[in-house]
Amino acid sequence: MIVMDFMEVICKRRAIRKYKRDPIPEEKLEKLYKALSLAPSGNNRQPYKFMFVKDEQTRHEIVRRACHQDFLYDAPVIMVACCEAGRAFDTAIAVDHMVLAATNEGLGTCWVGWFERDAVREILEIDSDLEIPILVPIGYADENPEKKPRKSIRELVKVI
Repeated sequence: MIVMDFMEVICKRRAIRKYKRDPIPEEKLEKLYKALSLAPSGNNRQPYKFMFVKDEQTRHEIVRRACHQDFLYDAPVIMVACCEAGRAFDTAIAVDHMVLAATNEGLGTCWVGWFERDAVREILEIDSDLEIPILVPIGYADENPEKKPRKSIRELVKVI
């Protein structure tokens, strides 16, 4: 079991665009599901649902018809976030919990916001009253991206 200090998890998280095709053990996925369920939301409404697409044919159809980003083909899971209209902020909080949990489990992820939502809706038969704000491929990284430069804390934070 991989367990890191929380700040180490935050520091190690990277956008992964190259995945090994190795399957993810169900125990690891269960931890991601739990991270999603524990995330805060306005009035604790939890106005979201998450689909974990493991079926290879369905994943490939999503990539081919909706994403057009080849790096997604190799990820063994694509998580599709769905939410009530106007609740993408709550959904993003939950997804970030999941992404950090994935990092802690030795898994790579990448936020994907550029995709054709109507195609994903059709492929997965998602109700028309739900928004689809984000996709997240999940898998074992087959790359080790360098840490990108960050603005200084003084540039980002002002204490008044």
